[in-house]
Formats: sequence, C-alpha cells, structure tokens
Amino acid sequence: MSSFLTRTAVAGLMTLLACDAIAFSATHYALELEPDFEGRSLEARARITLQAGTEPASVLTLSSRRLQITSARWGRDVLELEKTAGGWSAPLTRAQARASQAVLEVSYKAGPSPGLVFGKDHVYTAFHTCHWLPCLESDLSRASIEIRLVLPAGFRSVASGRRLPSTNPGKRPDPHSWHQPSPYPLYTLGFAAGRFIEVMDTADPRLRYLGLAQDPQILRTKFRDSARMLAWFEDKAGSPLPHPVYTQVLVPGAVAQEASSFSLIGARYLDPILDNPQEDWIIAHEMAHQWWGNQITCASWSELWLNEAIAVFMTAAWKQHRWGEAAYRRELGLFEKSWQAATEAGFDKPLSWTGSYPSLRIKRAIHYSKGALFFHALREALGETVFWQGLRHFSTTQLGKTVRARDLQVAMEAKAGRSLQPLFEAWVYPERPAP
Repeated sequence: MSSFLTRTAVAGLMTLLACDAIAFSATHYALELEPDFEGRSLEARARITLQAGTEPASVLTLSSRRLQITSARWGRDVLELEKTAGGWSAPLTRAQARASQAVLEVSYKAGPSPGLVFGKDHVYTAFHTCHWLPCLESDLSRASIEIRLVLPAGFRSVASGRRLPSTNPGKRPDPHSWHQPSPYPLYTLGFAAGRFIEVMDTADPRLRYLGLAQDPQILRTKFRDSARMLAWFEDKAGSPLPHPVYTQVLVPGAVAQEASSFSLIGARYLDPILDNPQEDWIIAHEMAHQWWGNQITCASWSELWLNEAIAVFMTAAWKQHRWGEAAYRRELGLFEKSWQAATEAGFDKPLSWTGSYPSLRIKRAIHYSKGALFFHALREALGETVFWQGLRHFSTTQLGKTVRARDLQVAMEAKAGRSLQPLFEAWVYPERPAP
C-alpha cells in the first residue's frame, strides 16, 4: 500500500474520523513474546480482540509508532498497514468497518525504549506500554491480557495477573504464561524476566520477591516489612490485595514502576534500607498503587494526582503508623518544599488543571506533592475517623473504575455529612472563567 493515492485516501479518512468516537477499542490481548538479549529486541505475536465503538470505522489506526510491524491480519484478511507519523494505519473494507467485533493478529518487533528496558540478563517493561504493545488507544485505556514468554532455561518471570495452569492433564504449568482476566489500564500491563533469585515471604505467602545476583537472605531483609505493610493497606483500602500473588522485582538503577500484580523496584532507591529501615518509601508507594492507580485510575492524565497523590500520601501515613509522627512530619516537609519550588517558578496550579507543565519536575510537584498535602488538609478538616471512613468509601465504591475529582468529593462528602466544595475549590478545581 505505497501509492500516493492510497496514502492520500488514508490521510483523508483519518481526518474525517478525527472528531468521531473511538471506532474500535482493544478489549483483550493474547501475546507470545520472545526477548532476544543479544540483539536487545522483542519478537512478538499479538492476537487482539476488538470491540466496535458508536461510529463505523473506515481506518484502523495503531498508535504504537515505535513498533516494527511485519504482518497483520483481520480475521482471514491480510491488512496492509502503513507507517504514519502517529503510528500505523490501514483502510478497512465496508464489511470490516461495520463489524461489531473482530480479531486482529499482528506480528512485530520492538526495540529498547523507555517502555522496554534490556539488561545483560534481564528485561522489563515500564509505563509506556504502547512502546512494546500494539495500542489502539492511549495508555489509559483498559484491556485484559494473556502473556506467554519464551525464555532461556534458568530464567524466572512475572507478568500481569496470575500464572496460568497447564491445559494438558498431568503436565506441569508453563512458568512463563500469565493472565490478567479483568481489564486494567494499559500502562499497568507488562512483564519482567531475568536470571532472578526468588524468595517467598514466610509471613505472607502472597508476597514474592525477585532480584538479580542477590543473596536470598539480603533480598528478604530488604523487603522484611512488606507483610506488615500489606495488611495495613488492605485495612485502609477496605479490600484485599487484588491478586493471588504480588511480586516485587528488584532491578538495577532508579526505576519505580507499579504494574498489575507486580512492581519494579530500583536498587538505587531500595538499597539504603539496609542502613536505615525507615527508607521504605518505594515499597510503600508502589504497593499502594495496587489499589490507587491500578484498580482505581484517573480518567484523564490531567487528573493523574488521583493516582499519585493518594499513593504519596499513603506512603507518608504508613510511615506515621510504622515509624511515628516525626517520620510523617518529615514527609510533609518534603512535599511542602517541592510545592514551594513550583510556586516560585510561577506554576502553582489547581490539581485538576488541564494545561501543560513546563517540566516533569514541576508537574510532579503539583500532582504528587501538592496532591498529598491536599489529602493531609482533608484529614485535618474531617478528623481521623471520618477521613479514613471517607477514603475507604471512595476506595471500595470505585474499585475497578476510572475516576475524576468529583468522584472523590462525593465519596468524602458522603461520610463527612456536609459539603466539601470550598476545600475542593481551593485545592482541586481550575477557576471558572468570568462570564
């Protein structure tokens, strides 16, 4: 599909569709992935279940422009995908365009990127799912997933969801097949594999630890408070850990990334815990995301604070519970310092502001630090009992949903028994333009 006429037709159709509803969305991914550690690439085959939107589709568009797609089929029909500035596109026939459901099969290769990180004897995905997965929508869209990893002997792995049992009676399960049956945001879907040492927590068998070149006892020591922490989060969330097993993967560098059923923990952030057990923030922050962020997710990136501010605040509240009031106050001081830096840069914005930030540092100062201080302000205004009742009410009623600031306000007001509009207007909502 290389003629000028075809390219022009595709561009025209994409323009016509720009203001339409999403034509097709991906509801489920079934993947077979084979990392090439010498070539630092990922050979992949995807079977994608598509669901039609409210408007007929004339063009299929994949937003994963970093992928090298080698073939694509729509059922039995070959699709001629063409690389565009935004990804990959192909025109659909009339019958394809009017289908209510379809299966798209794609073979492709993915190289190293911020979303796909290779080491000498390990690989993991981080946040930018569309760097290694054929996406139809944004990283915030939801889908279920199955992942089968083809790995060298001696490798261990983790991926979103739970490990799949064998489909053949009497045969041992494939240790590298995983399934996340309920839909999760795409940015939380992923995997990690490597020559990991594995440790299971003796205090809570739902907790699993993987690390590279780690002494098992040292690995256990680094994560020694995880069982106690998990019990505390379950109590505050009002619901149990959403997965049979939660795996924390210790890798080199400064990664800090939550995923469905596992987290990536950078050694640079965790290793100080051997000298000071209070340096547990990364464990707490990523564990908190198993509820706030992964299960309860912001409906748009402008409200990312609903993911991050809760996780940051809950980390501080855990430290208060575990290490005392001084530890909590130290965290608040760090949040205030970060927020002050944004203010001095002229960028003190409401939490749900929809504009663009000049830097990631400034955005984090608002969404993470100012957001955490907002939850502290809520706590001060409502008192201990009502605040925690409100947060638990929000957490249990919004489980598995995408949320906006208004959802949090309604939940907190339900337990407060009064309007919290002035507080939310002071911290959260952008000012309305004058009439």
